[in-house]
Amino acid sequence: MWIFRVNRLFRNSFRLISILFIITKHLLKNSVYSNRFLRRIIDPKRKNLTSRSERIRFMIEDLGPTFIKFGQIIADRPDLVSEQLRNELKKLQSSARPFDNAIAYRIIEEELGDPLHEVFEQLDHTPIASASIAQVYKAVLRNGETVAVKVQRPHIKQKISIDLVLIKILAEQVVKSYPELASFNVIEFVEDFGVIMKKELDFTNEASNMMRFAEIFKHDDYCYIPKVYSNYTTQKILVMEFVTGIEPDAKNELIANGYDVKQIAVNGTNIILKMILQHGFFHADPHAGNLLIRENNQVVLLDHGMTASLKPAQIQALINFMLGFARQDTHRITKALLALLNVNFYKEQADLEFEIGELIQKYSYIPYDKVDISSLMADTFKVILRHGLKVPTNLYMLLKALGTIQKFAEALEADISIINMIEPYAKEKIKEKFSFDAIINKVINSAEDYLYIVDRLPTDIKEIVNNLRTGVLKHEINFREDSFTNKALRQNFNRLAYVFILGLLMICATLLMIYQPNSEGIKILFYSCAAILVWTGFKLLFNTKFK
Repeated sequence: MWIFRVNRLFRNSFRLISILFIITKHLLKNSVYSNRFLRRIIDPKRKNLTSRSERIRFMIEDLGPTFIKFGQIIADRPDLVSEQLRNELKKLQSSARPFDNAIAYRIIEEELGDPLHEVFEQLDHTPIASASIAQVYKAVLRNGETVAVKVQRPHIKQKISIDLVLIKILAEQVVKSYPELASFNVIEFVEDFGVIMKKELDFTNEASNMMRFAEIFKHDDYCYIPKVYSNYTTQKILVMEFVTGIEPDAKNELIANGYDVKQIAVNGTNIILKMILQHGFFHADPHAGNLLIRENNQVVLLDHGMTASLKPAQIQALINFMLGFARQDTHRITKALLALLNVNFYKEQADLEFEIGELIQKYSYIPYDKVDISSLMADTFKVILRHGLKVPTNLYMLLKALGTIQKFAEALEADISIINMIEPYAKEKIKEKFSFDAIINKVINSAEDYLYIVDRLPTDIKEIVNNLRTGVLKHEINFREDSFTNKALRQNFNRLAYVFILGLLMICATLLMIYQPNSEGIKILFYSCAAILVWTGFKLLFNTKFK
């Protein structure tokens, strides 16, 4: 109905005005603090002195959940922002003030289709956690099981949708104003971010991720994934098992309760490595706030909204990268990096290999078991970016996951080597690749492909011959805009057009000369055209190389 369209238009306009107001307010504040004279008047004691990066963070926090999430993801992209701004953006928090309980209860009843008392024996009046997208309540089901109920904030989907449109428009304007940023995939990055946010707003995706992880770790005692209650889960409501434990940041409390902090670090690292190297599907945000520690040093994984996947070829390339680094084999490392990027051919591979070799020399003086794998990969990505190659979004998420788990181990002051822990997974993957079953499957798949070609060959030949007879056979050739062939064709077409126009002019001048031989103007035009045509002919003749 028109009333809903008007309501949506009003909300969109109000959100746009509020965003413009916040940006304007912070821009004015930035201009004041950037001016030494004004700063001395307003803040003579320099109590509120902040850096530019801090002021950007404050602005993002005021802009709301979408921009906070955007800032958190940008913080893991060294190709887009400076190191100083990245460090500041990592301080962004997704916490928010709780919204009204009455609204939360109404959303729960609307989503479940039943009154609260028919589903829950008890539902707390105070949320146990409140974030930018949802808040969580502790509850007891009618069967007596204690659960956590995650409720999406009202109108958050519409608000984020508006923000995503505005961010994309802003990104397009930035790329138009600064064309050199096109190589950084800014617009593609914004589109990927939009996909991530939309997935997070659908809690059935998170429920699916949790069930998938539960299947992965069902035989591993060191990891626990809370149970999902699918019957009570919708796009806006997620009901899961309520789990208690100690936060990994509380190191002293863990030690006081008899936990082994080194084993906790090992368990947390094995969880991420198994996800990445065995299954190619991993939790992309395993920071301490998303983890709990239980008896027997078991690690509980929470908040499964942000995940990423690796293709089988990328998993193998990652293993080859580590093996190449272990053997100081720059050629193998370079090949592995190109495979990670899905690049089949790179004409400047020799230059890239040289730069990778220089980088490896930097790490050659560090003991192998002390190498920070996330820093190593971050440095290699910087080399890749200097060559204008594009790094897929899932690799940045991989980098974030590895870096986060490294910090998790460091916070516990556990002396473990992630690079050494990768080794058994790499060996297992190599064994799997060359196992009898894998080879048989590869042979069978290849045989099926060849049989398909043989089966289709007579039909394909018949179709080609028929197209030749009817004159409808087409062959399309596409060249990249910046390719040598494209440039050469464009240059030759320009030459042909030039010669064609000149020839046409010569013909016209000749005809005029025939009909009006006594006109001085026509004589000048004719002899000028003849001279230019002869000169052009000699130039084309001597500039052409016959091979």
